[in-house]
Amino acid sequence: MTAPPPTLEQRLLRIHLDARLARVRQARSLHRTHDDYPVPAPDTGVIAVLRTFDPATFVTSAHAFASALPPSRSAPWYAAWTRTIFLAGDPANLATRHPFDHVSPDGSIAWYAPAPLPSREGLRRLLRPFRGPRALPAPRTQQIPLPNGPATPMTARLDIPVTALPVEAYLIHVNHLIAEATLDGLLTKVTHLRLTHVPHPPDPTTSHTRIRVTPDPTPADRLRPHAYLTVPS
Repeated sequence: MTAPPPTLEQRLLRIHLDARLARVRQARSLHRTHDDYPVPAPDTGVIAVLRTFDPATFVTSAHAFASALPPSRSAPWYAAWTRTIFLAGDPANLATRHPFDHVSPDGSIAWYAPAPLPSREGLRRLLRPFRGPRALPAPRTQQIPLPNGPATPMTARLDIPVTALPVEAYLIHVNHLIAEATLDGLLTKVTHLRLTHVPHPPDPTTSHTRIRVTPDPTPADRLRPHAYLTVPS
């Protein structure tokens, strides 16, 4: 029996997934042409330590952290799929024993720059993975300023379907989307981000700049969207 052709929604999601795969392959190819970009270890990753979870604080902190990375650190991370581990802890208690590379203005989120994860084993043994409530409020909209500061204001949109979405999954999907968009320069001129929690995934359209997509395990031949970024052209 012949499988039905993919729907328009699935075709658009496949375009976004394939585009991400191509960007990661391109990042890996840089290591063959730039001597100042170290070859990424298979276990290269970032660690973020969260005292509390606030969506606006998390998004702005993820953007600021990625923005501050020099190419010698960001390129290996991108080539390793911007892998990030989220741990629960108070950054104030880590500053001496485990100095971090970036912290949110309110001190609630600390970030450790890309490195082979075995080098962070002491930190990972000290703290447990971050867990949060499954129920995030929707609909909910926040206007978040980004510290980019171009002369002309520009607002981008970040739409996140949150029904039955655990906070730990929220962190993963939103961080991948924001970090990679930041490293690709898509948010350089954005002064505000309109963060919206929606109950269900909207229909993907060609106006979406990036969509965070993963394979859906049930059924395995479908793709699932997790977050939508729309940046004005």
